[in-house]
Amino acid sequence: MGKKILNELITNTKVEIAGAVARLGSEYIGLDIGPIVGNNCNLGIKITSSISEVFESSDVVIDFTTKECMLECLKAAVKFKKPLVSGTTGIEGLNLKEYAAKVPILWSANMSIGVNVLLKLVKEAAKLLGNEYDVEIWEMHHNLKKDSPSGTAIEFGKAVANAAKVDFELNQYSHNNSNIRGKGGIGFAVSRGGGVIGDHSVMFVNSDERVELNHKAIDRTTFARGAVQAAIWLCENKTPGLYSMQDLV
Repeated sequence: MGKKILNELITNTKVEIAGAVARLGSEYIGLDIGPIVGNNCNLGIKITSSISEVFESSDVVIDFTTKECMLECLKAAVKFKKPLVSGTTGIEGLNLKEYAAKVPILWSANMSIGVNVLLKLVKEAAKLLGNEYDVEIWEMHHNLKKDSPSGTAIEFGKAVANAAKVDFELNQYSHNNSNIRGKGGIGFAVSRGGGVIGDHSVMFVNSDERVELNHKAIDRTTFARGAVQAAIWLCENKTPGLYSMQDLV
């Protein structure tokens, strides 16, 4: 994702790259970003391991890392009073609102414009179909993905729960036991394999029909493009608060 975001920034005439950070011990630290993203020449920006250094030199920062690294980014955002865009998932336990009270923060489990349009469609379908349909959410990702279900799948589940006015935490379940499906439950099924970027399907099923809403990511560029659009929007907004891609689409 780092390379995809850098490539998107390079081709976007509305922005300039102020810095880039990689995890401590990375082979890229100290190198110019140009050759790393496939350019034949240096671009004058060297990769650092210092999060503070990047925040200090930037107007807005994009984060696609881990829960631990995102926490450091949140602290730096507050310290340097800089907006933060994050697509990091598996962040249960982080109180984003605490930091967003001081600086603008935009977090989404999925930065794709298409996925966020689909999220709006899922909300509308849940309202229109009501509680008479069983809801099943399936997702598939590459075999190295750590969190399960994906953050995107969970967001779809929460959207359905909100539309149905039920408690998401009490009504979600996975198909890993012998219990009969309860009415009003929101089911999750997960697949992992190969290099799949991200497939999601939300199904509304009753005894007569099945309505499916699907999204398949073809290239990670879709996440990078959405993240850059979010950064531009957040930088122009400047008002402290917690935002998501739903505020853009």
